[in-house]
Amino acid sequence: MTSNTIFIVICVAAAATYLTRYPSMALSRYIKVSPRIEQGFRYVPIGVFAALVAPAIFYHPVVEGKIEWAFYVAVAVASLTAWFAKSPMWAMIAGVLIIALLRLI
Repeated sequence: MTSNTIFIVICVAAAATYLTRYPSMALSRYIKVSPRIEQGFRYVPIGVFAALVAPAIFYHPVVEGKIEWAFYVAVAVASLTAWFAKSPMWAMIAGVLIIALLRLI
């Protein structure tokens, strides 16, 4: 692909993303949402995070016929951090730090 083609693809993807999200944000000022639906919306970020992370955990590829134990140790540390800190940000930071340190060893 040429750089112009890549630029056009990025612009089209950005426009599609913007155009699918902007109308709901613009109309949200005028639409009253029930407390139950609002409560459900609060769980969307953690649901998306889980949907992105779970396949990487359960379908992690085997490297050169060996299981990459550093990855699973980082998953365990990140999971424990998420459990105790109640923060996805701290869980991600802990997981990245652990896997980086274990790969240095």
